[in-house]
Amino acid sequence: MEDLNKQKRAVLGLRIVYPLWAIIGIINLLYIPSQLIDKSNPALTAENILNNEWLFRVGIAGSLFTQLISIIAVWFLYRLFYDSFKEPVILTALFNFLGVPITMLSVAKQLEVLDVLDKPDQVIALLNQQTYGTVIATIFWGLWLLPQAYMVMKSPLFPKIMGWFLILAGIGYTLSAFLYFLGFKDSLLMEILDTLTMGEVIWMLWVLIMGARWKALEHH
Repeated sequence: MEDLNKQKRAVLGLRIVYPLWAIIGIINLLYIPSQLIDKSNPALTAENILNNEWLFRVGIAGSLFTQLISIIAVWFLYRLFYDSFKEPVILTALFNFLGVPITMLSVAKQLEVLDVLDKPDQVIALLNQQTYGTVIATIFWGLWLLPQAYMVMKSPLFPKIMGWFLILAGIGYTLSAFLYFLGFKDSLLMEILDTLTMGEVIWMLWVLIMGARWKALEHH
């Protein structure tokens, strides 16, 4: 009974952190860059950041906070799956923890931007370096989903198709990172891989809306 309660608390935790993670991530990755950054126009980008420094700093803080949230999510996944899937859940944590410091160090490049706002070309160069670091971290964003997919598929708590969605997302993240550095960042294949990453969103929505199938444990 205690193990079951531990799992239920873990799922409840995921239902709290997943939407928080998604909302902050959307703000950091989509909204704030769309308001401030135009890499084809360095002067405008530098001016936007200068005039909206607080918003730019919020994006930096939010990016760091999402990495902390990801660690919390791993903790809940660990408590949910460890009793049945010790090695896969440890592998999930390992891949996640490798991606976190890479992402955080790349975000540090954004702080340097504030020191060179009078040099627009350097602003873009630093923002590009930050992007490159994030793309490298994307490899681990994908890899951590693969052992997670295995656990979801083998667990009676979730539909197997959720595991397949996680596999597609993992492939999408990991391969897109390599294609980016191979010079295919604007290709149709990259767009397809980006679409596959929505599999992670589908998994999060399932946990948020449906939770887990606790009755399935009675027949397992």
